[in-house]
Amino acid sequence: MTEVCEALRVPPEAFPRDLPPAPFRLFPRTVEALERISAVATVVTLSNVTCVDADTDGLRALLSPWVSDFFPSCRIGHSKPDPRAFHTVAEHFSTDPAGLIHVGDDWACDIVGAVEAGTRAVWISRGRKVPDESLVVDHGVLVAHDLAAAATHIQHLAARSDT
Repeated sequence: MTEVCEALRVPPEAFPRDLPPAPFRLFPRTVEALERISAVATVVTLSNVTCVDADTDGLRALLSPWVSDFFPSCRIGHSKPDPRAFHTVAEHFSTDPAGLIHVGDDWACDIVGAVEAGTRAVWISRGRKVPDESLVVDHGVLVAHDLAAAATHIQHLAARSDT
């Protein structure tokens, strides 16, 4: 902060400290998708956010009862794509990373990171082209247009693991 203040020629006491997090808005059909996923799996968030942006209380109020816990990078000390971020979640639930299904829309952070951590992955493409088909083929990465389609993939994966 001191360096930033010096560069901006702002006195440190004028630097904003207690800023509220930006308002969080859900994509359409998010709640419906989370209801479907939470019926077959424990749902948590793993996000790359600063402590200023980590509004876990707001998220909890917005996403309860479907999302059971929140793992912001500023709290766990690791950020995606670092495998330690994914491993922290697995360790919290006393499970192997292979037992996780990570859903995300950022190819490098979410999909490459999940694969390198040994978790399964579902990429929310929103119509974008898959950047690396070999990850899809070699690691079974599933591609979904949106969270509702990802929920369908997760329901199918859960049904297969029950048999």
